[in-house]
Amino acid sequence: EQQVSSAPVTPLPSNYWQTPVNAQNVNQWYSISGAWLGLGLSTFANTGMYNLTGDYNPYTTAPNSAHIMWTKPEAFGGVLGGEFGNSETSNYYATSQYEPKFAPIIMNGILYYTQYPGSSSNPAGWVAVDLYTGKTLWTVNTTTILRCGQILDYVTPNQYGGLAYLWSTGNPLGSTVLSTTAINSLTYNLWDAMTGNYILSIVNGTSLQLTEDQGGNLVGYFVNTTNPNQPMLSMWNSTQCIVTATNGLAAWQWRPTQGAQIDFCKGIMWSAPLNTTYQSGALPSVLSISAVNSGVVILTAAGSAGGSYFQSGYQIEAAYSANDGSLLWITNRTETPFTRIVMGSTLASNNVFVEVNQDTMTAVGYSMTAGSQLWSTKLTGPNGDFNAYDSDGINEVVANGTLYLWGLGGDVWSVDMAKGTVNWYYSTGSAGTETPYGVWPIWTFSVGTVADGKLFLGEGHMYSPPLFHNAQELVLDTATGQPSWSILAFDVTSAPAIADGIATTLNAYDNQIYAYGKGPSAITANAQQFGTSMVISGTIIDKSAGSQQGAVLGNFPTGLPCVSDNSMTGWMEYVYMQQPCPTNVTGVPITVSVVDSNGNSRIIGKTTSDASGMYTLTWIPDISGNYTVTASFAGSNSYYGSAAETAFAVNAPTSTVTPTSEPISLASTQMYIVGIGVAVIIVVAIVGAMIMLSLRKRP
Repeated sequence: EQQVSSAPVTPLPSNYWQTPVNAQNVNQWYSISGAWLGLGLSTFANTGMYNLTGDYNPYTTAPNSAHIMWTKPEAFGGVLGGEFGNSETSNYYATSQYEPKFAPIIMNGILYYTQYPGSSSNPAGWVAVDLYTGKTLWTVNTTTILRCGQILDYVTPNQYGGLAYLWSTGNPLGSTVLSTTAINSLTYNLWDAMTGNYILSIVNGTSLQLTEDQGGNLVGYFVNTTNPNQPMLSMWNSTQCIVTATNGLAAWQWRPTQGAQIDFCKGIMWSAPLNTTYQSGALPSVLSISAVNSGVVILTAAGSAGGSYFQSGYQIEAAYSANDGSLLWITNRTETPFTRIVMGSTLASNNVFVEVNQDTMTAVGYSMTAGSQLWSTKLTGPNGDFNAYDSDGINEVVANGTLYLWGLGGDVWSVDMAKGTVNWYYSTGSAGTETPYGVWPIWTFSVGTVADGKLFLGEGHMYSPPLFHNAQELVLDTATGQPSWSILAFDVTSAPAIADGIATTLNAYDNQIYAYGKGPSAITANAQQFGTSMVISGTIIDKSAGSQQGAVLGNFPTGLPCVSDNSMTGWMEYVYMQQPCPTNVTGVPITVSVVDSNGNSRIIGKTTSDASGMYTLTWIPDISGNYTVTASFAGSNSYYGSAAETAFAVNAPTSTVTPTSEPISLASTQMYIVGIGVAVIIVVAIVGAMIMLSLRKRP
């Protein structure tokens, strides 16, 4: 009958924060602290995408301005200098054609990536970096390549809670043991994410369409062709593989065996036969997995005409249940011959998968469970056409039932996945002669990310000339398609990885990793009296880790000033990218308040800092006594707020003695009045006489 109270819910943060997030805050903070596991493969990379379905992180905030928190070299970059001259090829290798240098994983505020200072055939180990500061935490000298991260939420009667791991592919121990049940020779290695220490290997494996279930178990789908007469669709589970290898003793408690080498086949959950015929005829080839989404695995014919993605007028497609491998549907689609068609897990969501014909610029939506066509949409601009360069490449990301597509021709579309209608269209516009395309191209590999209502796209390309001027990291509002902010960046290797409110990406202009996010600020306050006025002054500076690095610290030894959001792009380009200092930089708003000697708190004024970070406010105190002064910055899209206090005293005014005078007697008063009366009479008489004289002189 009596209501039982529960613990109060901790609100989302309004001040600067870092991981780990206190477990007391789980009710709401889970929504802003999602990991970036790298389960999907950035183009030509081994990891790097948020998950198998693309680069959409629904569990994070995202930068609302171009504010840079830190930068960190990934490889030599920028201008070669000297005898190499000033051409567009006089730069260190940065466009990474087919060799992405940065394909990250993020867990619990730590950024992980394989280093490629030179060619992709010469990896230089891994590095673990503090996401908030850019500081290197540890490195692993290994030739194995990071595959993904894992947060295993292992729940049994004996234990519960998450454990963080890294997975790599390669052979850390040089093992070449193959069993009679070998699927292939690929090795998966488990590492501790906190320390980078090696744990165990799973051998005899094969490549997978890798995803995760609700418990964080790594789940993979693959076509097993060890029996060429009957290919099988198989599902593999990393946790079952490790648990089975320990004779089931770890079912109630998770205890991976240090140094174990486990056969990949121990993790196969089920295998189901694939159709080898269609309409009484043999399939043209073994089907290969194209998409895994919404509980469905879609396969297509592997054979094609004319090279990758091209077909000769038809395409066999089949769908199987992701739960048990049973056939859902199979069909032969008629296509425009010798055109390039793209489809995949990144083009699927909410029981809809999309195929895009890059030659005709047509997107077609199909039901994943039935295979039937739902809609067909022509991708055009406002004039009913599209840039011809779009046909050279289209890429995509899906978020909240919306498909975002972009092409090399600088065109961007937002398409409703359920209806196929175009929500909005955006073009990067004319680039004049700066690029060989006439527009600002958007690279068509996996360089787009959605988070917190923003679409991040990288302008640039991987082909000759390697670099052009003024390419941007472009951020569009997903609701309207209008730019939110942008900054100089030639971003073509991998999509920005966004987690814990911070976006990290590699900038080909200097081969440095850039971290964008909302940083901490610090304000000071002083009070000085000039006459009857008090002057309250101080500075407001950027306390992000980047303010203490290299040339930034050298140019701003007393602190990097905070500036307005409107000034941020040009200011960051000046501070971190050696560009000219903008002439229109404005500061941030500062509020000054006091608590007077009567205990009353009030705002006494507002002011704005200047480009040096200084602010001043002049005020005349209205009562005497002691004052406590607070200068505060409420924060912005670029910085969290800060406040500082100082104090002063105003003395009471010195008393002034009133001079005394002799008392005036009644007689004196009467004589004074009589004197005034006589004076008045005399004045009247004089005036009257002058009037009479004037009248006599008239003709």
